[in-house]
Amino acid sequence: MFRRVVQPSPKLWVPWTPVSRAYIHKVAQLQSVAQQTVSPVAEAGAGEFSKQKPFDHVPWKEPVSTTGTVRFFGKTTDNKAHTLNFKKGEELQSNLGKGEELDVKITDLRTYEPPVSLSLEGVEWVQHPTVLTEEKLLDANKAESDAFVRSHYFDECAALVKEKSGAATAIAYNYRHRRIETGTNLFDPLNFSNKPLSTMHMDNDAKTAEVNLRRVLGDAEAERWLSKHWGIINVWRPVGVTVHQWPLALVDSTTFSRGDGATTPIYTKNNYKSHFTGLTFNPEYKFYYVSNLGTDEALLFVDFDSEPKGNLIGMAHGAFEDHNGPADAPLRRSIEVRCLVLYDD
Repeated sequence: MFRRVVQPSPKLWVPWTPVSRAYIHKVAQLQSVAQQTVSPVAEAGAGEFSKQKPFDHVPWKEPVSTTGTVRFFGKTTDNKAHTLNFKKGEELQSNLGKGEELDVKITDLRTYEPPVSLSLEGVEWVQHPTVLTEEKLLDANKAESDAFVRSHYFDECAALVKEKSGAATAIAYNYRHRRIETGTNLFDPLNFSNKPLSTMHMDNDAKTAEVNLRRVLGDAEAERWLSKHWGIINVWRPVGVTVHQWPLALVDSTTFSRGDGATTPIYTKNNYKSHFTGLTFNPEYKFYYVSNLGTDEALLFVDFDSEPKGNLIGMAHGAFEDHNGPADAPLRRSIEVRCLVLYDD
């Protein structure tokens, strides 16, 4: 399903060991205390450092990285447009051909100073306890589970996104519960919709984002907003257990180009939208993730922006194999909620 691409091995410091959430929080407390005894060089420069561009960090503290395998879409088997049919049993299920996979350096945003933000980098991770429990999400009564997510959890996500983005209005409108079960094949395109997507992609482009704008606001109100500043922000979080298996990687938007075959639409049938956008590999890409993301944390990232700063139209992302993750990691379960954001009126 994937063609292996070999790159020169990056020099990395990889510090993974199995740790508890309590240990992680204890380390954070110790780091806070340690800030009172930083080196003279760091102390002298701390008040002077300011970011000149996205993903800048203080020069005296190199962020920690891991290595992982990332995957990209390749050509189709019939040289036609990439297509996925979500309805089983129909003649054409998929014409996706062999993709590319390669090992890359992936930088841990948890160790970044100063922290990244939605406004500059297009991604931000936050400590944010939630009303959504694994029991609520896995309720045997699917209608009750869906109703809880669409009411209580949607309200929580909308409030969080409004606070962090500075938008005048945030409206949660869509969610996807992704999970890995025993025996799940992440590389099988015919069983696709509810498992982590292991190929780098973007959820929306200008066309599908406008469809969502109209779906949420109605045509008349959407027409008014098309000339204003609006966007879509994704709230991604683990459910039940900390993520050690197949964490989410994001592509640095400053290294991402949309020309020269860098992206390709993946058309979908029997789905809520016409297509999403797949990436083809570029050696200039830089990758980021948040290690050991817990159930009391959330990862926010820009899905689409009608008035992008620089190249930040939306963050490309996908699940990756962390080479330093534990072999006996619990099966990953996550939920993502997409929020429409309206910045001015």
